[in-house]
Amino acid sequence: MLDIDWSRGPLVLIGLSDQMMSPLLPPGSLLQLDKKARRVAKGLGKEFERPIYLIEYKDRFYCCHAQREGDILRLISHDESPSRRIIRVPVKEAKVCGQVHPIFRPLAAQNLTARPRSGRLK
Repeated sequence: MLDIDWSRGPLVLIGLSDQMMSPLLPPGSLLQLDKKARRVAKGLGKEFERPIYLIEYKDRFYCCHAQREGDILRLISHDESPSRRIIRVPVKEAKVCGQVHPIFRPLAAQNLTARPRSGRLK
């Protein structure tokens, strides 16, 4: 059983097709949302020190690094992500839900939607 501090915030699951923070947080990772940590910094800082945010924009959620540049919020994928990208959104249209912290990461991030094979072990 996981030891979770429920007062810190709710749990969030990264979707099975979301590669934005992979390999750091592969699809199927379980995170805890800290709703109190919603301020996005202007600079990015070192890769392993960057906070990861849950951001809602146009009825979609993004788990990503973020950087504020004036009235623009940059949603930034992990440097080694297979779907590497930067999405620029107006600050007024995005909702920063908070920072996320890993609770559980799948050991194997390969085809999580595949069904187990039937058959006997030899």
